[in-house]
Amino acid sequence: MSDFGRTPADDADALERTLDLAWELFAAQPEHPKVAELALQVLAAQPQRSSVSLLLGNHREFCGEADEARRLYLQVAGRRDGQFVNAARALRHLAFAERDHPEALRWADTVLAEEHEDWDDWMELGSAQALCGEHEEGWRQLDEAVALCARTVPDELPKALGKRGVYLLGSLAPVDRFVHAAEEAIRADAANSWVALMLGWSYLVQYRFTDAEQLGLRLLREDPTEDLAQNLVGTARTMLRVAENAQAKDITLEDIRRTGVIELGWQQLRDRMLGTDLASALAALDDVLPADLRATLRPGISISDEPEADKIGSMVAEDLVAWHDGQQPGSGSAWSLAEPFRLLSAAEIIAMSAEIEADQAAHPDWPENEVWEQVMTDDAGTYLVAVAFGTLVKRRPGHPDEPVAASMADWVWDRVAGFGGPDPRPAPRKTDELPG
Repeated sequence: MSDFGRTPADDADALERTLDLAWELFAAQPEHPKVAELALQVLAAQPQRSSVSLLLGNHREFCGEADEARRLYLQVAGRRDGQFVNAARALRHLAFAERDHPEALRWADTVLAEEHEDWDDWMELGSAQALCGEHEEGWRQLDEAVALCARTVPDELPKALGKRGVYLLGSLAPVDRFVHAAEEAIRADAANSWVALMLGWSYLVQYRFTDAEQLGLRLLREDPTEDLAQNLVGTARTMLRVAENAQAKDITLEDIRRTGVIELGWQQLRDRMLGTDLASALAALDDVLPADLRATLRPGISISDEPEADKIGSMVAEDLVAWHDGQQPGSGSAWSLAEPFRLLSAAEIIAMSAEIEADQAAHPDWPENEVWEQVMTDDAGTYLVAVAFGTLVKRRPGHPDEPVAASMADWVWDRVAGFGGPDPRPAPRKTDELPG
């Protein structure tokens, strides 16, 4: 049909077809550039059509254009029309994605000021509260969201249970609390492999090795190539052998408990899943290192090329020397902290460990029957050391160890935040905070 003789109804129908095509394409390929092209065609004719602006914002967010997505969402929210709640939800989602927990909480509250019936909105509120440090209130809210789902849309209960498990883990809930929620989620949806995997590793922390093995075997039947499930089964079987042979072996379960090796493995896996592990922290630190500090750091090394790599330490030291193989002696002040600790090189760690091993009696602060990895020194005889459960402590001759950080990853994230970088960690539980 030529333009002559077209009616407004014809134009309106054409716009609706264009919009329908944009939504269909977005559902199939959210990053496809044609989505923006179609949405902009509609907006050119109807610039105040908020649902289209939200579609375009969703597309921009998928494409990694967070600032443009935020601008579009705020534009819609500012109109206070029928799409206000959806705009607030979109801003809440964006804040979560950017790990801006206070902003996520603000928008979660905004949504619930307008809409009270959706269990998912209450679930998002609980997550934001817990991530901001309101742990017990947030976790209680997650439970209430599950109960609301059971009352109002029971068909969605498996989804709600799974989401609660994920949010508990993401806010560093105690293992026992996560296990209870994860077991409920798996009973409702056995196909939730992510929650099942984390549940299996949680069983290890509870020393429920048979349960961990059986869950890992089930996961391997579903996907025999899953590395983490293979590791879960292998670790569970190792622990079962230790338990069975406890009387005949020098290593007992109580010895293992004291080292915290299982708990540390769980924490490292959880942090890796959340993107708050040491590797993620070091990558983030690289982005914000001041030039004068960067100049003091040596290039990283390949651990596989190091003949005495077993003396470096696999808990955290290997990751650190692979990132940067130590720091120039006397350069610890470049971190701009109260005490001038610098990173140790692999060669320094190996030499020091050999010296301690050769004359244990002369090094009483470094007991051979305990877990420790020296990672930093002030070049005056004091060290920062990763010990049992991954805790970072200050070790001085003749003094008890002094806690410095919950982990090496936390120490690095503190530096990232101090240098102005983003800090994705949830607020710590008060019981986890170090003495002031």
